[in-house]
Amino acid sequence: MKKLFLSLIVALTSVTGLMAQSITVTEPEFAEETLLLTSDSQGVKLSRESATVKTKAGASLYLTGIGKVKSRLTLKGIKSTSKAVGGSTTRLIIKAEDNKTDPNSFISVFKFEIKGKERRYQLAEAGTLSKTESNNLSSVEYKAKKYGESSYYIVLEDLTAGEYGIVIGDPNHENTKNGMKVTTFTVE
Repeated sequence: MKKLFLSLIVALTSVTGLMAQSITVTEPEFAEETLLLTSDSQGVKLSRESATVKTKAGASLYLTGIGKVKSRLTLKGIKSTSKAVGGSTTRLIIKAEDNKTDPNSFISVFKFEIKGKERRYQLAEAGTLSKTESNNLSSVEYKAKKYGESSYYIVLEDLTAGEYGIVIGDPNHENTKNGMKVTTFTVE
């Protein structure tokens, strides 16, 4: 009976060890860099692009005084140079100044809309006869854990094909230079 019990414990331990992922990817070198994991031991650095904010009012606002104004974060081109394979899980390592702050408070992941020759994401919408909405329009939910000395391990589940962006704020300092930098990737 003792041998059977001991064998069962050893078998369960080895199966549990196989199921647990042991990620050995080195943290990115600088804060605000992002790695897309291609395996448990390798990752590729995602590209960062400069964005602009465009604000546009609907024609009805000019004609009747009733309508909406929308602000959008826009990027030139319809595709990122960084690609991820679609599927059940997309894994990222994002380096921050430190990893003491809840990443949900300063790391935003979202899906772009393709319009003409640009990618865009709606930041805010205000109307004369409707409520104002901002910063919560179509964000992608993720799970996060601390990783290494100052990074976060981010897991995105079931991303559909399309263009995605990541905006990384700095919870400790105001950084106006990188306020318009967006990390991008394409899910195929």
